[in-house]
Amino acid sequence: MNTYIDKRYEYISEKEMGCFFYENISFIKNVVNKFIFSKYVGADKSDVDEVCQEVALKILKNDYISKYSSEKSSIKTWLYIISRSVAVDYMRKNNRIYINIDELEDFEECEKDKNDFNLPEDILSKRQNEVVRMIFWGDLKAVEVAEQLGITSRTVRCIKHQAIQKLRRHFSAADKRRVVS
Repeated sequence: MNTYIDKRYEYISEKEMGCFFYENISFIKNVVNKFIFSKYVGADKSDVDEVCQEVALKILKNDYISKYSSEKSSIKTWLYIISRSVAVDYMRKNNRIYINIDELEDFEECEKDKNDFNLPEDILSKRQNEVVRMIFWGDLKAVEVAEQLGITSRTVRCIKHQAIQKLRRHFSAADKRRVVS
């Protein structure tokens, strides 16, 4: 163990620290392993080992053990949050490409459908149709659409909202709530 860490954490013995990590390392490794391999392309076992080491270092360095409260969460939840945060930081630091595998197949299908989709006639007003096309197909922000149409961005957002409500009613999706993850 690093001498800096020994001096800083005198109140926790090396044996107690060793026991803590010995009891929880398999859980930490499982969390890191599942997260890295499900979310990042090109990850390998050495990344998992490095992230696990960084989790331990972060817990020690930031004195998280003394800040832990069993009233707020269980030890597993607490370790899960720390492990996942460290894994995300590690992969960002190493410029790894993030890909959500669950969305990958849906994305390809959306790309195919995107070109074939036409807004229904006589559902939206001319202005609503124009705003929807500029925002969703033109990839413009409300401010950019507002500048082009000579209206306020608040009006653009209101028009977009009204158009979406009409489209939901038309496609019988008004009663279904969308799940945001």
